[in-house]
Amino acid sequence: MISAQIKRHPKFDILYDLPQDTEVIVLIGGRGGMKTYEASKFIAYSSTMKRKRTVVLRDEKELIRESILAEILTRYDTADQAGLLSLFYKRLDTGIKDLKTGDMIVFTQGFRASSKDKKANLKGVSNIDLAVIEEAEDIRDVNKYNTFVDSLRKEGALVMIILNTPDIQHWIVKRFFNTELVEDGYFRLIPKKLPGFVCIQTSFEDNPYLPTHIIRNYRDYGNKDSHLYNPHYYKTAILGLASSGRMGQIHKKVKPIKLQEYMDLPYKELYGQDFGTASPAGTVGVKIYKNTVWCRQINYLPMSTLDLGKMYCQLKFGPKDKVVADNADKDALEKLDNGWSLKELSEDDALKYPDLLKGFHMVPSKKGPGSVEYGISLMDSLELYAVEESIDLWDEINNRVYDQDKNLNYTNEPKPGWDHLMDPWMYVCVDHYGTERGKKQNLKNKLGYFG
Repeated sequence: MISAQIKRHPKFDILYDLPQDTEVIVLIGGRGGMKTYEASKFIAYSSTMKRKRTVVLRDEKELIRESILAEILTRYDTADQAGLLSLFYKRLDTGIKDLKTGDMIVFTQGFRASSKDKKANLKGVSNIDLAVIEEAEDIRDVNKYNTFVDSLRKEGALVMIILNTPDIQHWIVKRFFNTELVEDGYFRLIPKKLPGFVCIQTSFEDNPYLPTHIIRNYRDYGNKDSHLYNPHYYKTAILGLASSGRMGQIHKKVKPIKLQEYMDLPYKELYGQDFGTASPAGTVGVKIYKNTVWCRQINYLPMSTLDLGKMYCQLKFGPKDKVVADNADKDALEKLDNGWSLKELSEDDALKYPDLLKGFHMVPSKKGPGSVEYGISLMDSLELYAVEESIDLWDEINNRVYDQDKNLNYTNEPKPGWDHLMDPWMYVCVDHYGTERGKKQNLKNKLGYFG
């Protein structure tokens, strides 16, 4: 087989020397970041030089020829100017065929055959070395992705996901990235340290080949004095920031921590509890040391009081495991605190969960006029960490915003919702630090002090 030299941008060098355990590669960022160009080069190289069977996928199959497939064929044509590749492959408008085996070595497939189809159409995809999912921001249903990836049975198969940065609610963001607030409503994506995951992030600033007028236009989208000024487009499509679509975010300083790192912290875990039989009965675990507070999600399902008690038994809560709970449901608090009588339990529950008879160490949350504002102010004065695997917790962190008055000015009260885990986290903080610290912090805020 012939050999080839590949000229590539340094940011994409890792594609040609991937870590041995690589399973998923994500190319993400703003416009003009060379994602499609460099990916098409890698695909053409991998399929012809390494004989990797490649399928190119998009949400709709009928749109694929308009994009990366054409780029792949262009890279192939450039490499085949001397006709050497034609000795081994046949270049078709629909892909590249291996003359020796008769198999398509590069071909296309759609998650849907057309825009009218609702179901995935992935039959016949087998023996794949490289699956390339282009414009993955259009694939909002994670089950489509999971179904396809689970069908890749070949040892060492790679999935390459190419996309412009989507909004913060997209499953790709939630699965592969942590977020860092840049400004109200806009987040920088930070790749998670996941096994088998490689990420390449680029923007137009990395591209040395863009024409001057394109660079000027891109920058003018962020220039208030330009007729092209479009700050949202500039931050998302050009710079590649993820938008929450929500302004007035409350919790702006929370940092991620891995679950195992949280579990290894040598501090006693406290617990916060929200109640809900129709909405989530949010349960959190919280660890505190000095000015730092860590939190993990334990439950986000609706639960009856009895089911919560059973969960506490399963978690092996003892008399020293404090649970700070919403004081609005006094009946639930009293029952969990005092326990059940034998006649209130089935024989099976009494045998399986004997601690239900004893009750648990329940503490009512401290609530009153201004308590929510105080709690938020207290949390804002702390260094906060949330377990990155706690998906629902991060959803609440990113989506909880201040309410607005009739003039659309932000108030000091949160907008209802996104509080089934944040409230119990706040209950624990208020219970631990007490009201005196909060009063001092509120005074500092009013005086404009920072510290």
